[in-house]
Amino acid sequence: MRCTRCGREAAETDKFCAECGMFLRDAWVDERLLSPLLLETEGKHREARRELERLVEMEPASALAHHLLGTVHFHQGTLDRAIACYKKALDLAPAFVLCSYDLGVAYYHRGNMPAAIRAYRRCLEIDPHYNAAHYRLGIALFHAGELDMAKEHFEKCTALTPEYLMARYHVGVVHERLGDLDAAAREFRRSMDEGVGEVSSLYHLAQIHRSGGDEKAALELLERARQFGRTAAA
Repeated sequence: MRCTRCGREAAETDKFCAECGMFLRDAWVDERLLSPLLLETEGKHREARRELERLVEMEPASALAHHLLGTVHFHQGTLDRAIACYKKALDLAPAFVLCSYDLGVAYYHRGNMPAAIRAYRRCLEIDPHYNAAHYRLGIALFHAGELDMAKEHFEKCTALTPEYLMARYHVGVVHERLGDLDAAAREFRRSMDEGVGEVSSLYHLAQIHRSGGDEKAALELLERARQFGRTAAA
């Protein structure tokens, strides 16, 4: 890198020229992200996108700017562009764990489960304790038909963060799909006790009772689910 004022050679890490004091690189690119971030939180996605497009043109090495531009594209539904932005950010900052996670989410919504699984696994290589990545990986594996591995990651999520109760509910879903109805019923009752996914848990429990020939119990659970739904809508 060369100083534009005096021509002195400088190291890439230098902020100021040692010869004339010229400011060599913008250390405040993060601050310039605040304006499009505010626009994004206000739902002004087009304005945020335009500002970020200008910023990445000026600062092509800013992983944060590429990541945020990808998030704006994701919210606008332009998933391929979001994926391209996230990948560019990861090229610049391979250990950017949130970007790996968001790339997985974008691939998931694109319907590309193998790519989503790879992104979530990369996220967990960077941070094995990222509970949301375990949960999302479990969901992607479930849709890919990898039920045992999905259950493993749902259980890791609940072990890391016990209050992440939707993972416990999905453990029940996997048990049900695998045919272990007793284990499934146990997990659905636990999720009901915690007040998470109550309607869905009631529905699944009703189907388990119905498959066991207890139609009366199934109908009672379905009625509870309807009542809960009406209360929630009121």
